[in-house]
Amino acid sequence: MACGGLTVLAPLLEAHPEIIPVLGMEKAIPFKDPYPHLFHHLLCRHCDFFIDGCDFTDPEFTDPAPPCGGYVAADTILQRSPAHESILLEALTPKDLPVTLDSKCTLKQLESPYLYHIGRDELYELDEKSFAFLRQCDGHHLLSDLSADMAFLDFCLQEGLLRLGSDCPSPSVREASSPIPSLRYLEMQLTSRCNLRCRHCYLGEPKAEDLSLASVLSALDAFEHMQGLRVLFSGGEPLLHPDFSRLCEALPRFQFRKVLLTNGTLVREENRALWAGFDEIQFSLDGLQAGHEALRGPGTYAKTMEGIQAAQAKNVPISIATMVHSHNLEDFARLADLITDLGAVEWSIDVPCATGRLSAHPELSVSPQQGAPFLRYAFGGSYHGAEEAYACGYHLCTVSPEGNVLKCGFFDDTPLGTLKEGLEASWKRARHLPLSELACSQCPHILECKGGCRYRAKSPRGKDPVMCALYGVG
Repeated sequence: MACGGLTVLAPLLEAHPEIIPVLGMEKAIPFKDPYPHLFHHLLCRHCDFFIDGCDFTDPEFTDPAPPCGGYVAADTILQRSPAHESILLEALTPKDLPVTLDSKCTLKQLESPYLYHIGRDELYELDEKSFAFLRQCDGHHLLSDLSADMAFLDFCLQEGLLRLGSDCPSPSVREASSPIPSLRYLEMQLTSRCNLRCRHCYLGEPKAEDLSLASVLSALDAFEHMQGLRVLFSGGEPLLHPDFSRLCEALPRFQFRKVLLTNGTLVREENRALWAGFDEIQFSLDGLQAGHEALRGPGTYAKTMEGIQAAQAKNVPISIATMVHSHNLEDFARLADLITDLGAVEWSIDVPCATGRLSAHPELSVSPQQGAPFLRYAFGGSYHGAEEAYACGYHLCTVSPEGNVLKCGFFDDTPLGTLKEGLEASWKRARHLPLSELACSQCPHILECKGGCRYRAKSPRGKDPVMCALYGVG
């Protein structure tokens, strides 16, 4: 049987006989394989042995295995005659091969052009040429018709950003650019209703306010138009929103990451239609059983763990949010093992502000010096910002159940605007605080810390005592 790889190269050599002497050189050269993922899709697909199992390209085959003759020939051409790279790519590319973005990828025009992988929450910065190429990877264009760089193609295939031969068109790209600074993260407080009365809740007593479904969808449309990346659906307890099921039916059309923030006690196998479509569910877990229930009440730990198990059974990625308080300080080492075993993609930890219900329970509070060391247990989490020299909130805002647009959920008394005025119009009113104006602007940790939480600081430009304690300053 002729080598499949050499067979597909035969027309190339007939059309370009000047390449033949390159292959005929007596001195062998080391095999480099610069584009393994591209060759896996374009060269190996012609080989009969690839269908049955190729030891060289099989990641589960750990013993040394040589590449086939066609693979070696293509690699030799690339090394000895790099000017023929584009010709080689053209020869390997079938004339009927469509190319599409992966279904979990979307293009975003922020301050610069980007590709965003919604499923992995990863952002890739692009140059204008790469952005223009990926815009054409919509399932309606063939790879043979597009001008592509082999190294960029191989990277996209390696990262799972492109699909070759897929007959599923990519979602359309929004023809818009973001405002500057871009609004990348939006917290939607769907409702103030909650089934728990947590002792630390900064929102205080619930008022049974619900953001209307029409307002939610309008805000999501605006956020997508503004090229947003991630929406956090919170409450109260978001599953108690009266139109939550209708909202979930509408979510698949939006091209951003959808994260459900929940106490977990209402997440169950029997209502999976309400949560299985989210890209991530963040569960509040504030310690082991005694520590967790010191904040959230008797019986809540088992219900939250049952919710976590229900999400895992449906392969929905989970993350964990934990508040440091006086009853869970001894839990963190064992809690870390538990969260690792659960396979959480992120563990966010914070020291709560003494507001809302926590102000009535001072026995639960910890000092900055007590709480700060536990922040180092946190892991994961994506902040898709560059080294902008601004305090927190540079790419984030919150929508309250009343329809107010806030720079943060803590600042509900000074809204930027309302959804009736428009999300973008409200966002453009935000005044972003430069780090140079903070009292701690000369701290060597300022670019990493960003000045910490503005609400937790004692004044608008003051120091966050928890972050100062974390970095051992102040």
